[in-house]
Amino acid sequence: MKIRLPHSTPALVLSGCALFMSLGGTGYAAVYMATSYNSKHLGGQSPSYYEPAKTLASSHGEKFLSAGQTAVLGRNGHFTFTAECTSKGHGEAVVTFDVTANTTADLDGNGPMPQGTKITIHEDSDALDSTKEKPLKAGEFAQVGSASSSTEIASDGEEADIFYNDGVNWPEGNGSHAHECFAGYNGFIAQRGWSQ
Repeated sequence: MKIRLPHSTPALVLSGCALFMSLGGTGYAAVYMATSYNSKHLGGQSPSYYEPAKTLASSHGEKFLSAGQTAVLGRNGHFTFTAECTSKGHGEAVVTFDVTANTTADLDGNGPMPQGTKITIHEDSDALDSTKEKPLKAGEFAQVGSASSSTEIASDGEEADIFYNDGVNWPEGNGSHAHECFAGYNGFIAQRGWSQ
């Protein structure tokens, strides 16, 4: 047995559009009324005044480092993100993903820190990534991408939410050289319309 669906007629399409627009119009009116009401209680400002204006923050890809090297991954707003590559010997490389601010800021949940304080958000190595199920030896590839973001908040309310990616012992192949350490990030900077 075949099931036949009715063909869309111009009248059916127009009535669907009218229903969609009427529901959308009702929603818009409700939002407008709520916004008008709330602005009277928010110092005459609309709620959007207090919402953050977001811009993208990024290292624009992975940065590769050798042991003993520190690299600036990127500067976004008040915050500078860096990576440092060290060697513990026996072929074990260690990379850190760090942040500093050019003003007082809460860095990665450590509370207010003075300008220029460096906080390590994450440290990565094959030893740290080794598990009982997958033991890693010194010199083996290891990589971690954050499942949750690191949040930095400056004293003027500017906020950075960053998702980092770092690792050690990038292998040679597919046209790429081997690298002892690598790191990068993506996220956003939010600037609030008010200061704390």
